[in-house]
Amino acid sequence: MNYIVIPVYLNNYIMHARIFFLSLFLIVSMSCQNEIIDIIQPSNDEVLKANTNVTKLIQRVVTKDGSKDNIIDHANCITIQLPVTVVVNGIELIIKTEKDYELIESIFDESDDDVDTLKIIFPIEIILSNYTKIKVKNDDELKKFTDECNGENEVDDDIECVDFVYPITLSIYDSANQLAKTISIGNDEQFYKFIDNIKDFNIVQINFPIMVVLYDGTEKTINNMNTLENVIEDAKDICDDDDDNDFDDDDCLDCTKEKITALLLSCSWIVDKVKINGVDNTEQYEKYTFIFLENGTVKVSDAGNYIYGTWLVYNSNNKIVIRITIENLPDFSFNWILYEVEDNNEIDLRFEDNRLEFEKTCINDKIELVNILNDGIWFIAYFKDKGEIKTSTYTNFKIDFKQDFTVTATNGVDIVNGSWSVLYNSGKLKLELDFNGVIPFDKIEKTWLVIGVFNNKIEIKDTESNNDESKLIFEKI
Repeated sequence: MNYIVIPVYLNNYIMHARIFFLSLFLIVSMSCQNEIIDIIQPSNDEVLKANTNVTKLIQRVVTKDGSKDNIIDHANCITIQLPVTVVVNGIELIIKTEKDYELIESIFDESDDDVDTLKIIFPIEIILSNYTKIKVKNDDELKKFTDECNGENEVDDDIECVDFVYPITLSIYDSANQLAKTISIGNDEQFYKFIDNIKDFNIVQINFPIMVVLYDGTEKTINNMNTLENVIEDAKDICDDDDDNDFDDDDCLDCTKEKITALLLSCSWIVDKVKINGVDNTEQYEKYTFIFLENGTVKVSDAGNYIYGTWLVYNSNNKIVIRITIENLPDFSFNWILYEVEDNNEIDLRFEDNRLEFEKTCINDKIELVNILNDGIWFIAYFKDKGEIKTSTYTNFKIDFKQDFTVTATNGVDIVNGSWSVLYNSGKLKLELDFNGVIPFDKIEKTWLVIGVFNNKIEIKDTESNNDESKLIFEKI
């Protein structure tokens, strides 16, 4: 038998070499592993974990919103895949894009006195809120899905007040298989499905900063998970989800409580339509004029007779509500929900099966103010000039606004003659007074903004003042 003899010094060399390479392998392996851990174990401010509040909020933001096509399916939680063919009031339309929903609305809006109908031509494909697509063969099958949705304007899971700006990149570490990778999210559907598949052993890092767009168009940069959670929480209930069954609220995209209040104050309004419990009562109120005053009083004129009540505009459940309370007019006394505003001239209000439409009629304001000033003799009950009360200066003066638009003020000794006119411009009712510079009436000769019109009192203020530093009140003797 032949033997290979390895010298001792060579055997020792091989042993040391093995130890060296094993040590080097362990060092490199540990170094690589630590590098992965450094990448995929970020702080809690960057981690997206399954079943946490912020993860649920994000998924609600990217949930499929089914309300845009409510004018077709009356269902907030499903969307009909386009194109789809429908028959609207007997007219066949092919709806190819979301813009075509306006065609349906325009046909519906042609008349308020007909019964609007829409028939879907089956089969169709629907998309659920989780982006699942399902073929539907007929109305009965469709109803099974629409019945699962919340009703018109009821609260839904989807959050429509925040939108993500894509792409968003995510770093993912799978602790079960010791794997790490980076992916790019390009739209809501991808984000929804990704969140839906996060496992407890996944560690997901959002690579901040990211950008979101709020309901009012404001763009906001988000730098960590806590900020993202707070932004969604703050915005989720602050906008109108537009879950009604018309299309887009397109006549009042920027309606606010303040703007509707100003609109109602800008003119008087006539009744264009009133339906109570589905019964059309418009004819009996067609001569009624509503005047909304700054002090919360609503004055209703009916052929020279006046009925008084109260009004208030407020926000409730992301809706603008106009509360009208008139004891002698129960058909108008509801918490009306603002439905539409058209060209700032028509207001459409709804309450359950009741419907109220007002139409602006500014010419009536001018006529009413002229008629009231013509009717009787007046005195200055209050005058504040640039913050200083000067009412006593006009004590005992009687003022006569004549039909030829001349005006005479007299205290039995002095007689001051002038002119007056009622104007309507820039959406405001104004009273112009001119006393030819005669003291003390030179202080009140200017163009005033009318802020209150009553049978026995007229309230006006300086048009150049943003407050009540200059205010004048006439009362009838």
